[in-house]
Amino acid sequence: MRKIAIVVGIVVAVIVIAVGILFATFNPNDYRGTIQTKLEEQLNRKVSLGNMSLGLFPLRFKVADLSIAEDPRFNSKSPFIQTQELSVSVKLLPLLSKSVEVDSLSLERPRVELIKNAQGVWNFASLGEKAPAAAAPAPSAAPKASAAPATPAAPPSSSNEQAFSLGELAINDGQVAITDLKDRRPRTVYDHIDVKLTDFAPTTPFTVEASVHLPGPGNQEVGLKGKGGPLSHENPAATPFKGTLDLKNVDIAGLQKFLQSPALVNTEGVLSGHTDIASENGKLSANGQMNLEKPKLHGIEVGYPINADYNVSDDVSSDLLRIDKGAIKLGQTPFFVTGTVNHKPTPVQLDVNLKASDVSIAELARLAAAAGIAFAPGVTVNGKISADIKAQGSADKPALNGTLTGRDIQMSGKEIAKPVEVKTLNVTLTPTEIHSDTFNVTSGGTTAAVQFLVKQYTSNSPVVDATVRAPQAALPDLLAMAKAYGVTSLDKVNGQGTLSVDLHAAGPVRSLSSNEMMRALNGTINVNFNNVRYSGVDIPHQLLSIIGSGKASQQKDQGYTNIQKMTGAIVIKNGIAQTNNLQATLDIGNVGATGTADLASQTLNLQLNAVLSKAFTQEVGGTGVGGYMSTALANNQGELVVPATVTGTFQNPKVMPDVQKMAQMKLKGLIPTGDNPLGAASSILGGLTGKKGQPGQQQQPNPVNQVLGLFGTKKKQ
Repeated sequence: MRKIAIVVGIVVAVIVIAVGILFATFNPNDYRGTIQTKLEEQLNRKVSLGNMSLGLFPLRFKVADLSIAEDPRFNSKSPFIQTQELSVSVKLLPLLSKSVEVDSLSLERPRVELIKNAQGVWNFASLGEKAPAAAAPAPSAAPKASAAPATPAAPPSSSNEQAFSLGELAINDGQVAITDLKDRRPRTVYDHIDVKLTDFAPTTPFTVEASVHLPGPGNQEVGLKGKGGPLSHENPAATPFKGTLDLKNVDIAGLQKFLQSPALVNTEGVLSGHTDIASENGKLSANGQMNLEKPKLHGIEVGYPINADYNVSDDVSSDLLRIDKGAIKLGQTPFFVTGTVNHKPTPVQLDVNLKASDVSIAELARLAAAAGIAFAPGVTVNGKISADIKAQGSADKPALNGTLTGRDIQMSGKEIAKPVEVKTLNVTLTPTEIHSDTFNVTSGGTTAAVQFLVKQYTSNSPVVDATVRAPQAALPDLLAMAKAYGVTSLDKVNGQGTLSVDLHAAGPVRSLSSNEMMRALNGTINVNFNNVRYSGVDIPHQLLSIIGSGKASQQKDQGYTNIQKMTGAIVIKNGIAQTNNLQATLDIGNVGATGTADLASQTLNLQLNAVLSKAFTQEVGGTGVGGYMSTALANNQGELVVPATVTGTFQNPKVMPDVQKMAQMKLKGLIPTGDNPLGAASSILGGLTGKKGQPGQQQQPNPVNQVLGLFGTKKKQ
């Protein structure tokens, strides 16, 4: 035993002495040319090496400023790979005899340029290819008698096939830039990538491990592991591979920055999952699950996890994705998708089926609300829905075929005074039209009958035909319906009273957006409100400011208007609401309004006659002020009259004095009263159209010429 220990000690001592002598006498820079030549032979690329040093554990060369040239056929100014440091592990025994055999390469923080040319060939496809041997010069002619039978060319030696091989090729914290000239996609840079290839040789299978560590909280990682090869030089996408893809707590915001994908913009959440991947002969398949926790769309929380269980395959050459299994769970609500997606043409072509059987609509409605579709944020929707729909054609405007049914649908929320209910809803979809049966929308004691039809919905000018009828509808009930469906133009209105609504949207529209639907709207609304509050503007305060009353400075702008009563009729034509008889009773008096409102742009163009009550007139100084003021007139009932215009928007109306109306009233001597604040407006309109005024009212000579003269025009002779 003692002898064995002595022998072992002697051997160890000899090795240590040999290694010491090696380090004392060995200068790796003496072998730079040898290693550089060896790499150029193995890679079939020009290689540049900087200063070299020797490392011991493990035994390796450290090379500064490595650069591997691009394939000259790609005409790129940037090298294929460049890195500040390369570690080259070598085999020990050949090194003792001062011979270098490379075992593995490790690149620290390299920059790699991947380019696909216009023919679809990648620049890395030529790595390790042997340059074709130069043809031997043809021998001089010889007598036929001496000619020997031709012998077949010798097959390439196995040493050539295995010329480029490494025990390990590693990239640590690398940066990869990809340029696709075939599909004309701009250069995209991906950062912080780790890749390790084990037992790598172009003609044999090799092991792949790749990972991306994304910045952000926690340990976010995208990892790929498996076995690939042999490498296909003609079509790298056809290289066989079988492995797994794992995502661990990946924040979508960080993933979006890494992938630079516009599809993930305005989406948040934490993604985890496992996928089995297989690729053979250009066919890629993926079978696995992904789970999205804490999803947000446009900053709005969806409120439940989203899970996908899938089995898909992709024909890389034809860019055809086949979905054999696509089970999507929104919380506990499942939907099933199957079919094909063809990415080859632009736009993408679909042939997919969507099925859902009597599932809860709550999760789907919350997702739609977060995406800003159909429902307002904060609205809770319950009920059941079934769908059996086939979508074919262009992804941006697919042709649909099937049915969509809903039952016991109820919408509620903090901002909805009374729940909104739809007992049954049946929608039929065909390639040429989408139509519903007539269904009732109920809130409180009000029922609105609704029906819609959309023809040519895949064209650039779909044709809509929709009706809404609600006779004697209660204002609070209609406001609840509007808020449930995300209508914002009525957010500043609340109160009591009734409306008779008969609306019909018909005709071609440029799209199916709410604005375009508004522009197609026609019909009538008869209003009879009481105790209404309109938030956003204090009309009495602004009217007092117009006449310069000191009372306006004494009273604070309340930011809202109390309307004791409002009556009138509104006619809607092509999205423009018009009235000529809207009257309202305010705290300070009565107001009559004529003019228009654009429902699509929500802009106002109204003319007001505000007749202050006798009591309020006395508070602001009596009718005597009307004699010298340019913004108010006094009538024979002891009331002040303030003509004004209302412009701006529903959310921000602007009240200004109507100087032209003042001039018209003075000219004709037609000043309205509190009992009929619109009386003068109709009389002046009659004068403009050649009609006689009301009996008992003073007529001025040549009224048409005089009124038109106010606008700088003259009547034609």
